[in-house]
Amino acid sequence: MVNHATSTLDFTNQQEAARVLPQTPLVASYHTGWQGLTFTHYCHPPHKTVEHCLLQHSLVITDPKSCFQAERHLDGKFKQYAHGNGRVDVIPAFLSHWTNWDREVEFSTIAICPTLLNQTTQELMPREIELIPQFAIDDPVIQQLALALKLEIQTGCMSGRLYGELLGTALAARLVQNYAVSKPAFEFKANGLPQSQLERVIDYMKANLTQDLSILDLATLTGMSASHFSRSFKQSVGIAPYQYLMQQRVERAKQLLEKQSIAISTIALDCGFANQTHLTKVFRQMTGMTPKAYQK
Repeated sequence: MVNHATSTLDFTNQQEAARVLPQTPLVASYHTGWQGLTFTHYCHPPHKTVEHCLLQHSLVITDPKSCFQAERHLDGKFKQYAHGNGRVDVIPAFLSHWTNWDREVEFSTIAICPTLLNQTTQELMPREIELIPQFAIDDPVIQQLALALKLEIQTGCMSGRLYGELLGTALAARLVQNYAVSKPAFEFKANGLPQSQLERVIDYMKANLTQDLSILDLATLTGMSASHFSRSFKQSVGIAPYQYLMQQRVERAKQLLEKQSIAISTIALDCGFANQTHLTKVFRQMTGMTPKAYQK
């Protein structure tokens, strides 16, 4: 239960997050526009946080090089434990807690909106998801998803909102699958999108290649949750929405490159890539050659 004297904080707000972790994060997603999750990465000196509860579920992913002693007081229970080496804490939303560590450590935090978890299984479990607290667990999937989020921010979020939000959906699914009090009775099997909905989504993508599309933008066209839409789209097309969007941008770039009168840097922007470097990277991955070589 939440003590009324405990601060209730929104970790997606940078000023409120600083009340818990006063050190400025080295990497942060505040500018990305991602919906449903917030990523921060810290190198933080020894610290004891104020007692607080968060509006979001929070993950703490320690850096593989860090090794330290942690203390955590969570919902009236006290725990001391060795931490670090890439291990993960899972702290459910709305639980009063504080934590303390004894040396400078490097770690990432991911705040996930409860709504994102609930949407992940709303087709199977029409009730709120409750998570079980976890301390210093080894979860390679969460570690890799956190690393992918960090690298996406560090490289300028060139892949756009769709990519970051799909990683968030994958994190939500992992939490529900492994750390929820009640799990879905069976795995949800996507049947694919009805043809009319699939055509609507594809037409929207092609008409908005230059836009920073969100997974929610696309899901709204079908009336589905983001997670249900992602699974159904992949069942229909064979690849994730983000991968399909990249394919369409590359196809559009090929058409423009064949004209040979347009600068590659202009083509990159006209096709929704962050810059020419981003176009070159994705184009080479999908075709095995650079845009310049293709143009010749």
